[in-house]
Amino acid sequence: MATLTIDGREVTVEPGTTVIEAVRRLGADVPHYCWHPGLSVAGNCRICLVEVEGMPTVQISCNLGVRDGMVVHTQSEKARQARQDVMELLLINHPLDCPICDQAGECKLQEYSFDFGTDGSRFDFPKVHKPKHVRFSEKVVFDAERCILCTRCVRFLDEVAGKDELDIINRGDRNEIAVARGDELTSDYQMNIVDVCPVGALTSTDFRFKSRVWFLKQTRSVCAGCSRGCNVTVGSRWNRVLRLVPAENQAVNKWWMCDDGRFTYRDVGADDRLGAPMVRKNGRLVEVSWDEALAAAAEGLGNAGKDLTAVVSARLTNEELHLAQTILDHVGAGERGYRARDFAKDDMLRTGDGNPNAAGAELMGLTPFTTDLPGAKHVFLCGDGVEQNEDLSSAAFVLVADCRESQTILEFATVVLPSVTAFEKRGSFTNVDGRIQRVEPSVRAPGSALEDWKLLGRLLAKLTGDAAPTSADSVLKSMGATRPAFEGLSLGRLGPLGKSTATATAAANGEAQ
Repeated sequence: MATLTIDGREVTVEPGTTVIEAVRRLGADVPHYCWHPGLSVAGNCRICLVEVEGMPTVQISCNLGVRDGMVVHTQSEKARQARQDVMELLLINHPLDCPICDQAGECKLQEYSFDFGTDGSRFDFPKVHKPKHVRFSEKVVFDAERCILCTRCVRFLDEVAGKDELDIINRGDRNEIAVARGDELTSDYQMNIVDVCPVGALTSTDFRFKSRVWFLKQTRSVCAGCSRGCNVTVGSRWNRVLRLVPAENQAVNKWWMCDDGRFTYRDVGADDRLGAPMVRKNGRLVEVSWDEALAAAAEGLGNAGKDLTAVVSARLTNEELHLAQTILDHVGAGERGYRARDFAKDDMLRTGDGNPNAAGAELMGLTPFTTDLPGAKHVFLCGDGVEQNEDLSSAAFVLVADCRESQTILEFATVVLPSVTAFEKRGSFTNVDGRIQRVEPSVRAPGSALEDWKLLGRLLAKLTGDAAPTSADSVLKSMGATRPAFEGLSLGRLGPLGKSTATATAAANGEAQ
């Protein structure tokens, strides 16, 4: 171990730790562009300069290893002046297009220029112009004039995504990033280079010019694309989800997420969203009140009994799955299970399982559903349970709780209860590794659609006569009595990083962590 002093504060770190990492251990930071904790050290931006006693010149902290007794000054006049000089060099050819740049509000070049830059430049020469609006792929646009050549994008694709598709071409002030061999990017994780770009050189075609980031409501939640459960920050405005970006969780997705997961928000604004409960009368579905719809649903479930076939979606939260199972147990339903969903699989994050909560469904006692629905007498499709259009012409009663319209609903549903997407509800998912993570709403549901825990809770109350649950948290707290993996948990206790089922059980038993 090495003990060093940074700005008058002592810190003890492991051998091999760099100065910039030691500074972060103290809860402070050193300005940096090219350094990223998930990438190799490049040391080319030179903005992370610090003064070290005993060394004649300032040093880059990202590639300087600590040693015992080292004394470091990150805010000395010498260090600040050196950073100011570097900023001046970086801005020589940088275009003044902050008013139209998508990175405004998240740009480290802006922030550091404000913190320690100058109000002018000593270089009175024409700027070097480079290519603008370069298509790297259908997902990523590149502006070479804004690029500061930190090489984060190059290193990410090579070291993390395993696709060596970017490199630096030309020399001197004509250097620029280019796609190798003149092709387009093909990596399924290529949009992460937009996240790691510290300036506005790389932008997402999906989010480009949609909104200034300071207008976005930022909500931490979980991606519902697959069972990995990547942590995300949901950016929303005008009651619309505008983008998803990864949120750091070292136990799940580190700093990354796949491109497919970023587009899962599009279901929220789909044109076929359900917004009102409906009951079939005289052969056609008509909008009714929630009380009437729930009464009809309860009556149909009660009459079905053991003849009820239930497909419960593994896209429901743990709390909703628990309520669904409680309803099915109460009416004595026969066949029940969840539908497996295919999703791309790789060796990085994508699991191949398109259900975000298959592990939670298994904890509730549900198994993959293999029986064909045609021929079923009574059917309950609960929570996005219809993967494709089904022939339910032989069913006497079909109850559907879903968030989107389908041909099955239009042709066969007896009662329709409009539910919501993962971006409109609160609860928890259990990922493929058994980590229970919190889901938070970022937008409001359309019309009078209800969160699944609320509509299932009210349906259960209709069946039993008991009081309906008041919140998703109250459901989670009550689950521990019958489901050991959730004992002692609440949505608040899950925190932003979640808890593994093993950790949760140990905590509930008072065991040391």
